[in-house]
Amino acid sequence: MADISLTASMRSNLLSLQSTQSLMDMTQERLSTGKKVNSAIDNPSSYYTAQSLNNRADDLSALLDSMGQGVQTIKAANEGIETITSFAEQAKAIANSARDAASNFDKYAITSKDISKGVDATLVVDTRADMSAFELDFSAEAAGKKFTVYTADGEGHEITLAGGNADAIAQDAVTKLQGLGLNAELNGKKVKVSSTDGSDISWVNGDMTYTTGAAVEVTLESDGNGANSATIAAALNDAGATGLTAEADGKKVAITAKGMEFRVFGKTEADVATLEEVGLSGSKKAGDPTEITQERVDYAKQFNEILSQIDSLAKDAGYKGINLLQENDLTVIFNEDRSSKIEVKGVDASSEGLGLAEVKNDWQKDADIDASISQVENAISKLRTMASDFGNNYSIVQTREEFTDNLINVLTEGADNLTLADMNEESANMLALQTRQQLAINSLSLASQASQSVLQLF
Repeated sequence: MADISLTASMRSNLLSLQSTQSLMDMTQERLSTGKKVNSAIDNPSSYYTAQSLNNRADDLSALLDSMGQGVQTIKAANEGIETITSFAEQAKAIANSARDAASNFDKYAITSKDISKGVDATLVVDTRADMSAFELDFSAEAAGKKFTVYTADGEGHEITLAGGNADAIAQDAVTKLQGLGLNAELNGKKVKVSSTDGSDISWVNGDMTYTTGAAVEVTLESDGNGANSATIAAALNDAGATGLTAEADGKKVAITAKGMEFRVFGKTEADVATLEEVGLSGSKKAGDPTEITQERVDYAKQFNEILSQIDSLAKDAGYKGINLLQENDLTVIFNEDRSSKIEVKGVDASSEGLGLAEVKNDWQKDADIDASISQVENAISKLRTMASDFGNNYSIVQTREEFTDNLINVLTEGADNLTLADMNEESANMLALQTRQQLAINSLSLASQASQSVLQLF
């Protein structure tokens, strides 16, 4: 106070004590808060710089949570892809099992391969109750007439009948047929012919136009405009082979003769090669190709159930309202101004999206099973591509998440470096200040004793 006079020594000690107390107050604040900069007053530059760093760290922390949820969304989709892939592989195994179960259709039918180009060939079509035997009738004279006999290997042997009466002609036919290694028995004016080993044999009338029961020749001609399965089927049906039916199925042709044995082969070596290339040759025993094979029906039901499970799983693979397997897109933001981000495109992982269709015709035809197997293989390829894409996106988001987490630590550490106090240093400062304070008090006490000596005069 201005009205009180202190000695110079006392005032000096008092100022020192006040300075020490001020330093002690500041040190105590640092010790209690842990910071050396508690407000802009302490250090404006450090305070505002640290505040900016902390604000950015807070913004990134909010984005970090979003990144974590993005990772989980992608992970959920990936789990779905892996399970759907397992289902697809199971479906393929079911289809292969069905393929191994012989069906009546494929047992009693000839089915061509996909015919991707026109077919130019002459084929022979033969249908009989027993393909190993036939009967020729020479009731009318046929001197000089010709017919062709085809053995099991499809080789044709042309026979020209000698002259004479019907009996002589029939006997000539027997002799020439036996010369081909066939059984030939004369019964009046008829000749019964059979193979010695039960193999298929056929004959074509040639110019013996009055004889019935012979095989028919069908000439196939294309105009070069691609697959002509429909015209092939029509030509076979128009040929008039007893009981034979041909049906076009896309680029394939199916040939059947319900309850009869039948045989299809090329007339010449070139025809044989052409027909074998497209799968339009072979022989079948008598049977009913329309009879249902129950084992394949059961496998077909299992396959369709797998497709249903794929659809259900694709719907259940969502996370927090976003399902990447249902074509929902996901956007993950990486920085506070939204200039850095990734967009994860959703896919259709349903059976329809993967190109998987329900079983056709209960898989009674091998061709239908092959089509299903091809669809499953394509679907597995798509799923692997999807898994690769999701895996790449997952890695990107996870890497950015780790980077952001580390960046937050860097920002926080930088702010702390500007504002945090060194507790060891501040503790040592407090101890030194306490010592200084005690010394100042003692000095002030000594200085006051000089003034107190005046009291001794009274």
